[in-house]
Amino acid sequence: MSSAQGPSASAVDAIGNEKLAPVGYPKLARMMSFSSETTIFRRFRELHMLNLLRLQAELHDMEHELQEIRREDAESNDPVRMDYAQDFHLMRDSADTNDSLQYDLLNRIGQKLKDYDKTLLAARQIGAANSPHQRDVKFLQNWLVRPKMGSNFLVGHERTIWDDSNISDFVTIQPQQSDRDAFTFLLNGALLTFYDRIYGHRKTVRGLPQFQAYDKSRSNSLQRPDSRYGAEDIREYDDAKILRLSKVLSGTLSSLLPTLAILILYFVRRMIIRIALVIIFTGLFSMTLSLLTEAKRVEVFSATAAFAAVEVVFIGSSATNGTA
Repeated sequence: MSSAQGPSASAVDAIGNEKLAPVGYPKLARMMSFSSETTIFRRFRELHMLNLLRLQAELHDMEHELQEIRREDAESNDPVRMDYAQDFHLMRDSADTNDSLQYDLLNRIGQKLKDYDKTLLAARQIGAANSPHQRDVKFLQNWLVRPKMGSNFLVGHERTIWDDSNISDFVTIQPQQSDRDAFTFLLNGALLTFYDRIYGHRKTVRGLPQFQAYDKSRSNSLQRPDSRYGAEDIREYDDAKILRLSKVLSGTLSSLLPTLAILILYFVRRMIIRIALVIIFTGLFSMTLSLLTEAKRVEVFSATAAFAAVEVVFIGSSATNGTA
């Protein structure tokens, strides 16, 4: 394990040639290449919609023009033009002699449709892409302005690219992780930030934090000290360990809730209180499943019904045995 140093004015590559450390956009690109959660860009929704509306309007006008040309061809006294609706080969041959406006327009419509379809599909894909976590946006914003990091290199209108006014327009190219439930997001978000402020920033070895492994699959924005990010006061927490902790806590809670419910019901003697506790415990169980897991509604309903059935059976058996 080697301790990381801050960025220097120059670096030496493997063959001994001195090269300047990246600054500006190259430095930002380098940081994004190592930190996938900072790959945040603008969707430009409004511009995409404006471009789509332009192409749609042009196609609409061309469609109307095509209908007019078809009508003129059908009502003409020319037997060749009247057969265009039944014979594309004839229409194409007539176009070679500059006598088929309909075929020329169809060619233009075909090219315009390619642009429209390509733009429409791209807008759909970009619209369905993941939005970045707010904490990752704040990290990138702080990185851009801090002296040892981005050092406010953006100038002109480019300074406002990552402003809060555009936050609803941001998109990240980081792939969505399927094993992320609400509890993991909470643990990897607010709880991790709270831990880092209270304790995590002090638990270091040779200036390095507790979690060392660099993992490109992580999604938290606290990085370990590394010149790749342009500063030494950035800490990284291993996402795999956070996910493992989330699974342990979720599994422990899921096993404790049913057993604690039965234990509490055992010491309650009045039946009406037992029934009230069953309602409360069943509601808590259903809420816990909904918040801490990615279970579907039918799965939550089935598990909740099974949990309620266990409670009812316990109450019935204890009453039969004279414990109530």
